[in-house]
Amino acid sequence: MLKRLLLVLAVVALGACSSNDPKKLAMKPADLVKFEATAKLKKQWSRDTGSGTDKRYSRLVPALDRNNKIYTVGVKGDVEALDAQTGKRLWQTSLKTQQGSEDAFVDQQSWVAKLFSSLLFWQEKPQPLQIAGGIAVNNEAVFFGGFDGYVYAVDSENGELLWQVALSSEVAAAPAANSEVVAVNTIDGRVYLLDAKTGEQRWRYDQTVPILTLRGTSAPVLTPTQVIVGFDSGQIVSLATSDGSTQWEVRVSRPQGRTELERIVDIDGTPVVNSGYVYAASYQGNIVALSRAAGRSLWQQEASTAHNIAVADGKVFVSTEDSKVIAFNSITGEPEWENFQLKRRDIGGPQEIGDYIAVIDKKGYLHLMNKSDGAFAYRFKPKGDDFRSPMLYANEMLYTFADNGRLTAYALKERAPKKAN
Repeated sequence: MLKRLLLVLAVVALGACSSNDPKKLAMKPADLVKFEATAKLKKQWSRDTGSGTDKRYSRLVPALDRNNKIYTVGVKGDVEALDAQTGKRLWQTSLKTQQGSEDAFVDQQSWVAKLFSSLLFWQEKPQPLQIAGGIAVNNEAVFFGGFDGYVYAVDSENGELLWQVALSSEVAAAPAANSEVVAVNTIDGRVYLLDAKTGEQRWRYDQTVPILTLRGTSAPVLTPTQVIVGFDSGQIVSLATSDGSTQWEVRVSRPQGRTELERIVDIDGTPVVNSGYVYAASYQGNIVALSRAAGRSLWQQEASTAHNIAVADGKVFVSTEDSKVIAFNSITGEPEWENFQLKRRDIGGPQEIGDYIAVIDKKGYLHLMNKSDGAFAYRFKPKGDDFRSPMLYANEMLYTFADNGRLTAYALKERAPKKAN
């Protein structure tokens, strides 16, 4: 009995030593701090929209059009349109693709080969698409891209497939669209400008991709005269919408270090155009402000992120690699506040919502912080299976899109502070 007791005590002691290991403690996610809530997010509606990301690395972001419709796409090609205020489903469709085609057998001219080919494709069932990046919308269509390098356009009124075009490689970020054109960034460093009505290619821009990069690409930004894109090389480039010529290019970060891992400087977040400036940030690098017209540098600060950034109320908000949230002055670049209280909780990119900034951590908690000073205002754990897709805020509603395809809309409510006794 004594031996057993000593053995148990030894195991407990070893466990205690292990739990106090400085290396493990240094990697432990920060504990959630207590605070008095001054705001609240009230659920307005929630709907299951299909496959979601299905645990694959898809960057699928809902999109709203001017008619107050919100669109979603799942990794398996299930597309839905809903009323953004009520969540009522307006239409849904599930796009399929035939794996292979008779083109794969053009070199086989014998009647035996032709017979085998016809039997093979007669037996084959349509397969679901594998969608990697979306969504973009204009007044007529919804656009998204696949792991197979295809870009798809469906009618925004009924979900009917309008066209599909094969590009050089995977489309891992949402396209950008207006009434005339669609801009697409593929993972092999190419940018395509397509006709929005037909999918016909207008021009293509190529850039060399580093040996080792993060999983993902930056979504392009369309202005009336520019396509602005961030690349895995750490560069941000402005291309003329008319012909794809380079208007300016700026290196946000330069690769440093001896190993390829240390030299990763991807720009995976979407650049933000605001008040005549372009804001962008890179992994293991910097966050910068550039003039939109000429690419002239306004300021630069050290920051590492692979997420989207947010710009609002004279501040630029970034969630860093180690899960700090920092607010920079949008004109001077000086840090105005930093919130360290979510360190190592693997938070996503910040989203503006009224007077607050929202982030979701790896454990599924959604945090609201005051824009003015970074203080916590609200926290809760929404229902859903992980939230790798960026949030969306429009028409005073915050939308979250869970990995399992659940789309939920929240309205912001102010909460009066408790009265002192």
